[in-house]
Amino acid sequence: MSGGLPKQVKLKKPSRLKTLDTKPGLYTTYTAHLHRDKALLTRLLRGLRRGRPADALTALLRGHLLELTQSFVVPLEHYMAGLMPLQESITPWKTPPQMRPFHQDDFLRGLQRAGPQLTCVPKGDWLGLYRRFFKSPHFDGWYRQRRREMAHKLEALHLEAVCEADIKTWMKDKSEVEVVDLVLKLREKLVRAQSHQLPVKEEMLQRAQLHIETAIGSLPKDLQAVLCPP
Repeated sequence: MSGGLPKQVKLKKPSRLKTLDTKPGLYTTYTAHLHRDKALLTRLLRGLRRGRPADALTALLRGHLLELTQSFVVPLEHYMAGLMPLQESITPWKTPPQMRPFHQDDFLRGLQRAGPQLTCVPKGDWLGLYRRFFKSPHFDGWYRQRRREMAHKLEALHLEAVCEADIKTWMKDKSEVEVVDLVLKLREKLVRAQSHQLPVKEEMLQRAQLHIETAIGSLPKDLQAVLCPP
């Protein structure tokens, strides 16, 4: 081919080049779900024209982004808190109830009654924004972290319930096997409380240790020797 361009070389359309040349800025294929906050843009532009310090304008923008983030996260946190079992359902001598799973459809239905679109200044497709968030790795990381924190809180509440219970009354009609099982479980809870830094007061940890000693003291000498070797 003489005087021409190879087939694999493609020229951009003149109209596209003209648009990019005459309107400098950041271009992206991402479709925004929320409308621009024109009031914020006006304040920023006015500040630039008046020569306000960059730190002041940065603080204004950061405050706006913080408010948006909080408006977005609060409904998620509220929904997650509702997945925790009621504290009254946590009893000392039974396995604590499990947290309910996160159902995205239930969460989105709740947004229609009390979502950020009702109170936040920027309007737009908040539901679409949450749906996009659910598909992102950021949601997976956030959810795993919150789920882990709530599991630790549930463990702490159950340990506190055990520590506040009357262990002597509980042991009256229990077999030696059941008492040994309690000792082992309490020891495991203490190890987990310390290794995972559960939100448990030191006083409760001391009570748990006293429960262990009381339970071991009620057992025959041979079992005590097994549980507390020299």
